[in-house]
Amino acid sequence: MARNSVADSNAHSTDRGVARRRVFLETALQVFCERGYERTNINDVVRLVGGSLATLYSQYGSKEGLFVAVLDECNSRFAASLCPAADVRLPLSEGLQRIGEHYLRQALSRESRQFFRMICAASREFPEAARTCLSVGPNRLAEIVAEYLSARAPRDGVVIQNPSAAALSFFALLRGPHQYKAIMDEGYELSDGDLRAHVTESVRFFLHGVGAKA
Repeated sequence: MARNSVADSNAHSTDRGVARRRVFLETALQVFCERGYERTNINDVVRLVGGSLATLYSQYGSKEGLFVAVLDECNSRFAASLCPAADVRLPLSEGLQRIGEHYLRQALSRESRQFFRMICAASREFPEAARTCLSVGPNRLAEIVAEYLSARAPRDGVVIQNPSAAALSFFALLRGPHQYKAIMDEGYELSDGDLRAHVTESVRFFLHGVGAKA
């Protein structure tokens, strides 16, 4: 019983630590997005979340370390949200439509707009982190779609020579001009009907050019 109690206590402590880290990074993301990297004061983040500055430095090392952690958390969360959409039970046209609609809605959300604006602004003061984020994030998403393509394409009799490259091309088609317009223009919106139509056309174009029937 004593061993179980210790194990339960350790698990509970770990859960609380994970939850607190998530709250901390969420708060830091909001502050970075609202003020930009240069004008963000980590004392303000600590005051909003509670705790001590010493704890922040012990976990992240510096404001740069905290910024990198925020970028990594955002990339991980975006990738995790895409996983359920990549259902290998669905044929290519239907599966890619589902993935595409989910991705584009996320990419055009208010939170994503703020995130990409923050990265662009921070690239002047912290270019290495921005470059890493812009390379790692799309690669994580591409891995998920590449796995779907590798598993599903043979079932549908389609040969895709390089699933990873194909996945990156698919995302490029999905973004089109819409993501950049959304980042530049706060009022830019895409209706559900227009979004679905754009994804449908992207899927059609992608499947036409990416592979041939086996």
